Order: sequence, then structure tokens, then C-alpha cells
Amino acid sequence: MDVPLSNQSAMDEESFRRILSRNVGLPLGLGLISALFFAGVIGYLLNVVKWVEHTDQVLNHANEVYKQTLDMETGMRGFLLSGNEEYLKPYELARGKFQPQLEQLAERVADNPPQVQRAQRVLALQKQWDEYAQEVIVARRKGGDFLPEVIRGRGKNLTDAIRGEMEAFITTERALRQQRNTDVSTTTTWGTGAYLLVSILFSGLLALFGRRELVNLSNVYSAAMAKQGEYAEEQRQRAWLRGGQTLLAERLLGQQQVRGLADRSLEFLAEYLGCVVAALYLRDLQNGDLQRISGYGFSSDEISGQQFYRNDGLVGQVAQGRRPVQLDNLPPDYIKVASGLGEGQPATVILVPLHADDRTNGVLELAFMRPLGERDREFLDSIAGSVGTALEAARYRQRLQEVLAETQQLNEELQTQQEELRAANEELEQQARVLKESQAHLETQQAELEQTNEKLSEQTQVLADQRDELDQRNISLGRIQAQLEERAEELQRASRYKSEFLANMSHELRTPLNSSLILAKLLAENPQGNLDGEQVKFAESIYAAGNDLLNLINDILDIAKVEAGKLEVRPERTPLSGVLDGLRDAFVPLAGERGLDFRVELHAGVPEQLFTDRQRLEQILRNLLSNAFKFTERGAVTLGVARHDERTLAFSVRDTGIGIAADQQEVIFEAFRQADGTTNRRYGGTGLGLSISRDLARLLGGSIAVSSVPGEGSCFTLLLAEQLNPAAQGEARPLAPATFIPAAAPAPAPVAPQRPAALFPDDREHLAEHGGRCVLVVEDEARFARILFDLAKELGYACLVAPGADEGLELARQYRPDAILLDMRLPDGSGLGVLQRLKDDASTRHIPVHVVSVEDQSEAALHLGAVGYAFKPTSREQLKEVFGKLEAKLNQQVKRVLLVEDDQLQRDSIARLIGDEDIEITAVAFAGEALEKLRETVFDCMIIDLKLPDMQGNELLRRMSEEDICSFPPVIVYTGRNLTRDEEAELMKYSRSIIIKGARSPERLLDEVTLFLHKVESELSSERQRMLKTARSRDKLFEGRRLLLVDDDVRNIFALSSALEQKGALVEVARNGHEALARLREHDDIDLVLMDVMMPEMDGYEATRQIRQEARWENLPIIAVTAKAMKDDQERCREAGANDYLAKPIELDRLFSLIRVWMPKLERL
Repeated sequence: MDVPLSNQSAMDEESFRRILSRNVGLPLGLGLISALFFAGVIGYLLNVVKWVEHTDQVLNHANEVYKQTLDMETGMRGFLLSGNEEYLKPYELARGKFQPQLEQLAERVADNPPQVQRAQRVLALQKQWDEYAQEVIVARRKGGDFLPEVIRGRGKNLTDAIRGEMEAFITTERALRQQRNTDVSTTTTWGTGAYLLVSILFSGLLALFGRRELVNLSNVYSAAMAKQGEYAEEQRQRAWLRGGQTLLAERLLGQQQVRGLADRSLEFLAEYLGCVVAALYLRDLQNGDLQRISGYGFSSDEISGQQFYRNDGLVGQVAQGRRPVQLDNLPPDYIKVASGLGEGQPATVILVPLHADDRTNGVLELAFMRPLGERDREFLDSIAGSVGTALEAARYRQRLQEVLAETQQLNEELQTQQEELRAANEELEQQARVLKESQAHLETQQAELEQTNEKLSEQTQVLADQRDELDQRNISLGRIQAQLEERAEELQRASRYKSEFLANMSHELRTPLNSSLILAKLLAENPQGNLDGEQVKFAESIYAAGNDLLNLINDILDIAKVEAGKLEVRPERTPLSGVLDGLRDAFVPLAGERGLDFRVELHAGVPEQLFTDRQRLEQILRNLLSNAFKFTERGAVTLGVARHDERTLAFSVRDTGIGIAADQQEVIFEAFRQADGTTNRRYGGTGLGLSISRDLARLLGGSIAVSSVPGEGSCFTLLLAEQLNPAAQGEARPLAPATFIPAAAPAPAPVAPQRPAALFPDDREHLAEHGGRCVLVVEDEARFARILFDLAKELGYACLVAPGADEGLELARQYRPDAILLDMRLPDGSGLGVLQRLKDDASTRHIPVHVVSVEDQSEAALHLGAVGYAFKPTSREQLKEVFGKLEAKLNQQVKRVLLVEDDQLQRDSIARLIGDEDIEITAVAFAGEALEKLRETVFDCMIIDLKLPDMQGNELLRRMSEEDICSFPPVIVYTGRNLTRDEEAELMKYSRSIIIKGARSPERLLDEVTLFLHKVESELSSERQRMLKTARSRDKLFEGRRLLLVDDDVRNIFALSSALEQKGALVEVARNGHEALARLREHDDIDLVLMDVMMPEMDGYEATRQIRQEARWENLPIIAVTAKAMKDDQERCREAGANDYLAKPIELDRLFSLIRVWMPKLERL
């Protein structure tokens, strides 16, 4: 077997060297050719650049020569007109330079004969013109009449001829430069293209053939390794059998009695094979009966005395038939195995005949507590002859010893007789004859011993034959192994069917659950205000129950992923403080509700960060903490982190709850198992949380242990490596089902991002004592925040300071400050996002917000309702102006609104809609009047119709941006006609608030006006508050947008279309991919597509691919929606062409967020 492997290795080595030489040498050759090619290209380009520079120099020189002709002509004309000699200086200067420069120009174009000839013609013409010029100049100096000479036009004709030649000269040079540029571009493009094409073809062929040979080489190595593994397994089996035979032979060595030899044989079989009861029966040489001479696991009384006649019982039948007999499924009273701790029933009994010299001389009977394998039976067959031969040899030795003992006795008697019969020679002679007879007898026994040795040699040959038989049996084992592999494949198919079943069940469960959650969410929000408080609670209960069901489905799918080895681990640098702060923020509210103390302890020596999968670590700790809070009614829950050893951290969750009994501490880690599994148990749950946690801990290279005392509490400890080794972790392997306490009540809120620490103490503890106005500063830079804080205190304000977005929102909602100073760049969020959320909240939208930031986002901030925008760095005086603007806004008793509307009825209705005691409305019908008012008065808000008698509304906005007016107020466009996208884009330069007059437009107009005027919503009338609530139930981004909803489930269509239409969107419906394509062809104004994946006729994947094949839909946003959660759906959706992915059941907030992200950025109300 070694020779073929050696030959194959030599062939593989030769193939590998050939592949290595080709894959290294050919790319190096290609690189050398590439270097030579590019060196040639660079040389060519440098040569072309030199000629282009030469052409530029020629052009510059030609222009200079042309300038000299103009200077001479200009100087001559000046002198002729004025008679002043000063005007001749340019003429004289140019006259001296002209000929040398023209000669130099001719030398530069010496390579171009036509240009040289043109230069010579210019020189000749210039000489003629110079003669003419000298004549008229001399005539002018003498005071003669030079006008007739000028009037004849000889000088003009010569000048025109010179100008024509020079222009032709310059035009020719420019054409040469353009031709050279064109030639170099064409040459470079074609050369580079040809090089790239050759390189791609060469690389492709190299990769194709190289990969083919590497695959063949890999297959050869794989086959060799497989054969080596089979051979190693075969050798292990042989080694085990030979090792047992060798050990038994060592036990049987020495001069032993038959019974001792039998005892040692049984003891060895008990040790090597694990039998619990054994007996050895030896055939009597005289009558052929079988008598038990040794036993293992019997009492001393039971060992002796049992005897079987020739064919009695199974013992006699085995000896007669000379074949082993195995007994399975023994009756209960067959035999009992007892020890000091208990007794049991053996599973298998086997009887093996012992033989020597091709005849049966005994029977071996063994009992096992386990089923016997083929290897055990082969071993027993292989040693049957050895044990039988050894027993036979021992029996021969025993007979020899008996004969020797008789001989010794005879010798003693002989000596006695010699002493007694010394005197009697006759008796002595007689004794001598007896002695000779004894010696003859001894010689006979010696011959028998020699025969015994020959028999032992024959038995050695028998062992060799038995080894050959083992080889044949190993071949049989190979066939059995193939059958086992087939069964393993069947198990894999069963596992795949299980995964597909779970995925399909996920789809079937999530699809109806999706519509239920969406409709329950819509009812709970109560946008129409037509449900009472109890009905809203019912809807919220339905929504919460649906989410609990969704969490249960996710837990079951997580279990399936772990068992199938499909759960991915993504290790990353994980700050420990971030994990602990997130868990603290998530569980502190729950602890407050339950009246428990929640402590987080970070012990000394713990690193600042660890390398692991943060998501899975947080999932494990959330499950442990949820269980702790669930089973603890009083006391405390503590999360501790300490170092376990140099490379391991210990996360402990301790509680003072009900505790866990010792016999339940392993059961709780089993899926769907709980410590209290009765139907009237006190605590609910599915029993999946701890099972998932233990499996996740194993995937992260850790473990979970529990210690508990009933009635005192429990402690769960997660041991986790500080550095997860991805290479050692490898692919996720299927895990055996683990065990855990039932998952706690519904999981707490998602982990919040780490909140920035407070910069310094502010006035939040002393607001009641201050009694004055309060300003909130949202700024993460400590130094600038301190400057604003000190300035606010100096100006008499109480000041709150928030270093982050979330804390700023909390302080604004809690303390309702009079004004807010906001930075745009915050560590945990965007300043624009904070401004948007402040203006969306009815309790904070009236608070004036002034932005102070280094980023220029003034337009977006002002459109969102900010009262001003200042840029960093800023001076103290500018900051005082900011506070002055806020103070003026707070002190302003009357808010001014400019209404530009040509329709009298519309003006009156709008004035009644927005009018109030503290609002002054200036209504005009013409754009010109509006401009006059803007030049005279500062307005807080402006409402404009686009269709005006004297000017279009967009033209008025443009004039406002160009002219000198007091201020450019926030503009609300309120028009009755639909706008094209180009018109919308133009208006967006001046206003983000565009309202199309319709059924709900008054509510939206009131909402925008109250935003820009900073009206306190709670102070408005109940009717206006109702109108604002109705307006906010619709989203300006959705208003008028046309969305295509593709889904085959009527319930989902109803739920999603209801939610989207309530936001103001127009929804088109398609029930499969074919209908979706038809709807897109019918409606060319669709802004976004929601595409379900699983549909009849044409699924979402194919529909998305066909949409992307048409150029007009190349940029159309498509959000894929699916309920199948077991496969890599997200990657499949993106490969098909979807922009994003959403899993059912759909969370409306996430759906709306995705639509806002992907909706084309043309906002309108």
C-alpha cells in the first residue's frame, strides 16, 4: 500500500512544481512586458508633450511678432494724427525687434517648410510697409501733404496682407497642436485597451488552467488521506485484538495449575471486555462430562459442583456443535448480578467453545451488562484456541507433576528398601528392576512432553490463520462503515427537512401575525381619537401579546439554528463599560417597577474591553438578568464581572429569589423544561432562554454554571474567554440540546446606546429656588458648554447642560426650559434629529431653539423651526446677540404673519383658521404689496399662494432672496394646484413647507404655523388641538407619494395599506410579480415598492430582477418583505436588486423609517 502512495506523491510533487512555476513565472513575465509597454507609452507621451510645448512656444512667439506689427502701425497712426514725436517711440521700438523675432520664429518652424515660407512672405510684406511708413512719416515731418498717400490705401493693403499671413500662421500651429493631442489620445486609448484585453485573457486562461490542476491535486490528496484514515482504523482494530491476545498470553505464562489458569483467564476477560459474570467448564478426559472449574462473580459455593453431561443444556450443545451461542433479551429470573450497592439484570450472555488439537475441551460462558459488538465476538473467537490449548497444557503439566510425585515416592521407598535389604541382594536386585521400570516410565513421559511442545507449535500456526481471518473480517467492517455513512446522510437529509419545515412554519406564523400587529398598533395609536381609554388598552394588550408570540417564534428559531450549526458568531472589540451601562439602563426601570435593588459590580483587574460577539454576550446576560428579576420578589439582583483566571472573565448574576432545588439544576438548562413544570405553576415562560444561553456560551468558547439554595437565591456564572479565537471557534457546530431556567418575562427594552457622562454640575437641583427663566444647553464640548453656562448665569438665566442628544430630550421634556441652545454634532445622535423630535413633541415644539454649531446645516435647521443659527467659533458678543435674539423671541407678545393670497374668501378663511389674540395677520393680494411690507416689517412667518395677479409665487420668493428686505421669514407655500417635480425642486430652495390645498390642508397649515410661531399647543382651543393631532397622524414625507404594495396575502394588504394611507400615501396593490410589473408600466409616478418575497406565479426575487433590468426603474427604491427567517434572505434580496430588507412581522416604526430613508428626497406636506 505504501508504494502506490509514494509514486502518487512523486507525481503530485511534480504537478505542484509545474503549477508553481507557471503561476509565478508567467505573471512575472507579464509584469515585465507590462513594464516595457508602459515605459514605451510614457516615452511616447513625453515626446508628444515636448512637441505640444514647442507648438505653444511657436504660438506665443507668433503672437509677439504680430504684436510688433500692431505697435508699428499704432505708433505711425498716432504720429500722423498728432505730429508728436512721442507717438513714434512704439514704432521705433517695434521696428527694431520685428525682423530678429521673425527670423527666430522661422528657425522654430524650420521643420515645417510651408510655415517658413509664410514667415518669409510676412518679412517681405513688412519691409514694403516699412518703406511706405517712412515715406509718410518724412512727409509729416516736413509738413507736406501725406493724406493722398494714406487715402490710396497702400498701407492698409499691406497691413491686411501681413495680418492675414500671421493669422494663417497661428491657425496652422493651432491645428498642429490639436492634431497631436488627438493622435496621442487615440494611440493611448487603443494601446491601453489592447493591453488590458490581452492581460485579462492571459490572466483568465492562467486562472482557469491553474484552478483545474489545483482541484485535481486537491482531489488526489483527499483520496490519499481517506485511504490513510481507513488503513489507520484497520490497524487500530488489529492492534486492539493483538494487544488482547498478547496480554492474555502473558497471563497464561508460567507453570500454573488448571484451576489457577482458569481463574486468571476469567479475570482478564472481565478486565478487558467488561463482563460481570463468567464461568469456565472443562471436559473430563474420562467420561467427556463438562464440569465448572472456575467462575467470576460467583460465590465460592456456587463455583464448584456444577456439571453437565455430554449434550446437557446450552453448555453441552455449544461443546457438541463447536460454535458460539449468544443470548439476548434474557428473562428477568435468568441471572442476577449483585454488588454492595444493588443488583441488576445482564443484557447479553455468550457461550464460546474452547478447543485444542481440533477438539473441544471446554466451554467459556460470559455475561455482560451491555450488548456485544462484532469486535468482542471476534476477540473471543481468536482466544478460544489459546485458552483451550493453555488449559490442555496445564492439564498435561498437572499429570506430569503427579507422575513425578509418584516417582519421588518410589525413590523414597527404594531408599528404604535399600536400607532394609542391604543384606539381601535378591531384594536389592528386585528393587533395581523396579527402578529400571520407573526410569522407562519417565522416558515415556519425556516423550509425551516433546509431543506437547510440538502441539504448541501447531497452535502458533493456528494463531496465524486466525489473523488472516481477522483481515477478512476487517473487510466486512469496511462494508458496515459504508452502511453507517449512508445512514449519516439520511440523518443530514432529515435535519435539512427539519430546517425547511421551521422556515416554512415561520412564514406561515409570521404572515398572519404581521397583519395582527400592524392593525393592533394602528388601533393603539388612535389617530382619529374615536376610541376610549379602555379600548386603547385592549389594542395595546393585543399588540403586546403579539410581540410575546413573536419572541417565542424567534426563540424556537434560535434553538433550531444552534442545533443545525447555522448560528454565526461575529467577534469584535467590545467595551465592557458599554455592555454594562446598556444593561443597567435596560433593567433599572424594571427593578423600580418590581421594588428591587439592581447593582452592577465591576471588580479590580477586569480589562476595559474584550474580543467577543457583543450581540450574543448581551443576549446571554439579558436572559440571565430577566430570569433573576422574574423569580425575585424582594431583595436585590446583582450583576458582577470579575477575573476568573488570566484568560477568562466571570459574569455572575446573583439574586435573592426562590432558588432552585439541587435535582432541578440540570433540568432547567433543557429546552422547554422548567424547575416548576406543573399546570398550576406560579411563574410562566417557555423554558427556552437558558437553553439558548448555554448554547450561545458554548459558541463563544465559554460555559454557564449555577449554584443555588432554595429559598435563599441563585447565582448563574458565565465563564467567557477574554479573547475569542475565531480560528479555533471555526464554523458553528450543531450542539446537543442544552438546559436552562425558563426565559423570564418579556425581554426588557433593547440596550440603549452608552450615554455621555455629565460635563459638570448645572442648575437642575435649584430650579425651584431660581424662579426665573431657564435655558437648556445641549453641547458635548465641555469648555464651550461652560462658556454658555457662565454667560447664561451672568444674564440671569438658570441653565441646564446636556452632553448628548438623549439626555437633552429628557431634560427638555422634564423641565420645559424657556429656550434651547443646540449643537449639531453630538456623540449619541444628530442635532437635526433632536430638533425634529423636539418639534414633533406637542409638549416641547413651542420652545425656541437656537443652533450654535461648527457645521453649516442652517437651511435644514431653520426649516425645521429653529429661530436662528450661529457658527463656531464665535465671540462673546455674538453669543450675547444669540441670547438677545432668544430674549426678544420670549418677550415678543405679538407674532406677525404675512398672508399673500389673491382670493378674498381664502384670505378670510386662513385668517380665521390661524388667528389668535397674540397673532397679527397682514393680508395682501399682490406680490408687490408683499415686497413693500417685507421691506418695512419683520415677520415671523409668511403664507404664500403661487398664483398671484402680478407675479408668480416662485418669482416673488426669488425676488425676496435678492432684494434688501428686513428678514427672510419661514415660508409656507399654500397652493391649489399640483406641482411637478421640477417645480417642487425649485420651491425647495426657499421653503420645505409645501401644502397642496385639499380636505386635510387646513389642519396641516395650522400645524406649520404653530411650529414657526412657537405656539404652546396646550394653550390652544380643544378644536385646534384636535386639528393638530389629525395633521400629525399624517407624515409630510408620505403625503401624495405613490407606493406599490406587492403581496399575495389579503390580510397584509389591508393592514399595510391602512397604515400607509393614514400617513397620506397613495397605495397601489399587486398580488404577484406579474401584476407588479403591470402596475409599474401603468403608473410612471410610483416612488417606492414594498415587495413580498413568497408569492405565487412570480416570486419577489424574480420580480425584483426584472424591474432592475429596465433602465427607467434602475433607481426605483425596493424594500423586500419576507417572513422566512431561517435562510440568508437578506443576501438573496440584495443580490436580486432590493435596496433594503424587512422581516415579518413588520414593525410600523421600522417600516416608516426605512421608507423615509429610501423615499426620493422631495419633501412636501
